[in-house]
Amino acid sequence: MKFFRLIILSLICSLSVVGRSTSSPNVRTAYLQETDGASGLSPTTMAGLQLRGSSGMTLQLGSRSEGGLRRRNGLFVPSLSEIPPVEPPPTELEPPPSVVDSRPRFRGELDEAILAKLCTLQVKTIRPLGGGSSIKLRVTFTDGSQAAVKPNQLRITRYQAEVAAYKLSRALGLGVVPPSCVRTFTKEALQANMPKDLRERMDQELVVDEKGNVKTAVIQWVPGLRNMKLEQADWWRPLLKHGEPIPSGKHKRVAEISTLLLFDYLLLNFDRWSGGNTTEADGEMIYIDQGAGFGPDKKHGHSRLMLKTLKWSERFPRSLAHGLFQLDLPALRADFGELITDEEWASFLYRIEHARAYLKSIKKQNPKDSLF
Repeated sequence: MKFFRLIILSLICSLSVVGRSTSSPNVRTAYLQETDGASGLSPTTMAGLQLRGSSGMTLQLGSRSEGGLRRRNGLFVPSLSEIPPVEPPPTELEPPPSVVDSRPRFRGELDEAILAKLCTLQVKTIRPLGGGSSIKLRVTFTDGSQAAVKPNQLRITRYQAEVAAYKLSRALGLGVVPPSCVRTFTKEALQANMPKDLRERMDQELVVDEKGNVKTAVIQWVPGLRNMKLEQADWWRPLLKHGEPIPSGKHKRVAEISTLLLFDYLLLNFDRWSGGNTTEADGEMIYIDQGAGFGPDKKHGHSRLMLKTLKWSERFPRSLAHGLFQLDLPALRADFGELITDEEWASFLYRIEHARAYLKSIKKQNPKDSLF
């Protein structure tokens, strides 16, 4: 019977059950029982099949609750009828995971949908858009929507910089510059129904090609735009420095301002803090009036001056830093196209290099307080 005993011991090891189970009394389980014939257990009192060896060790197969064997040691194996059937695999395929729509948006609307209207809709009327040092117009399309128009002109503003600023914002994943595109209008169409003094000014300042056409930047209209006058405030400047606690509710605004400083540095936009060029709508900063961006930068002199303004901030959003270091420069150059010259692109690359170096330096100086 030694062989029989080895079989029993193998069952003990494989089931890892010695003595009484600690599981719930309602759970069917397996037991090993040693009996000397005087235990009171007999084939008539134990349901199932018993195998008895000469050593007094008994193997029982059958149905029995653990509660009935709480004070006994026996090996119990459930019958086939007590084993639950295997659950079949689902016949229907699981739905694919949801895909995140990463297409650029401005104030919740897809950029491509905005541009489709700006660049193609027929213009119904063109009116003056306030005063200021540059010529600005407002168009109303046939569907009733509106847009700001910055024509190609000799002074102050450049329509190319307005459109390039939007493309840079999109490449960085910011979504804070209104979408814009280049459209061409005849000089007569731009001057129609304008006041006499504005027509005279347009005669002097508009850049008109040999066919009598003027290129313009057509810019998405932002309702409820409000001048923040940040150039007249000073509460935000200390909050851009390392170690300065940011009050509750100010984190978003501080992040928007520091983003603006970096954005203007990359654009070489030196006209932001001259007055009236910081705006918001519905509590969110909107970057407008980038017409002074790019332009000549002999020996990077303007870039070095603008770097001082960038260094007003020692804190930047983590997402902005990621966008800066992951920027696809060849794709951006292709997207800019003729909006900027090769010289302006070389100057832009210089600022990209120094902006990255600056962020690395402040991160090294204060790893926990440079990106938020």
